[in-house]
Amino acid sequence: MLTRQQQHQFDMNYMILAAGKGSRMRTLSTYLQKCMYPILDRPFLELTLQSIMDNPRFDPAHDRNILVVGHLRHQVEAYFGSTWRGTDIHYVVQHEALGTAHAVSLGFAACDQDENTIIVQADVWAEPEFFEALIDSPVPDALSIHRHECSFKHDERVDVSDGLVTRAWKGTGPFVECGIWKFSPGMIAYMMSRKDDEYRALASVQAAIEDGRPVAAVERSRWIHLGAVEPGVAENLAEVISFFCEQPRRWY
Repeated sequence: MLTRQQQHQFDMNYMILAAGKGSRMRTLSTYLQKCMYPILDRPFLELTLQSIMDNPRFDPAHDRNILVVGHLRHQVEAYFGSTWRGTDIHYVVQHEALGTAHAVSLGFAACDQDENTIIVQADVWAEPEFFEALIDSPVPDALSIHRHECSFKHDERVDVSDGLVTRAWKGTGPFVECGIWKFSPGMIAYMMSRKDDEYRALASVQAAIEDGRPVAAVERSRWIHLGAVEPGVAENLAEVISFFCEQPRRWY
């Protein structure tokens, strides 16, 4: 069993980015926050929060949960409240949709700024063991990746060599970044440093890599997410529902 001092080294911020409009979900996004889409009998975001809190490194006494909300935020706030499963939830509002880097910068103001931060896009799910692997990665900054070769254009395509990301944005390799990151306070300082059509976190990670900062790649065997360019929103929703129907009840 870990001593209190040993456990303290795992103190972590957990930030979920749940402010987006989910425009690819078309008319559905006008009345339902994307991350609140029901999977079986629970909102997708609840599955993600449960997985985070079920990971062996989660410490409710020391870790901090931050939800960055915006579009239809009242749905998220009303469902989860200020405390969920006995753990405080801290809300940060992104009033203007300026991109993921902007959301991370806002959320970090509510974090313990001496600790690393696990950041999860609210339309992505991972099993508790993956969060443990990401936290245990010896490199302070890490991206989740998934081998995904297709004919569609993915700006989040990354290049990887010897376990490190060599290009985090608009790469050419067989991997895509899949929406879960571990960022050190130093990496978060790069947020807002690059702008394309909006302030994107991965573009800022690329700036950090170009400045010589190492970024680990932690591979996922399966990419579980709501909505995307391909194959289509309906197909992705059906795949997510099918996935959870197949899983042990402990995950949902």
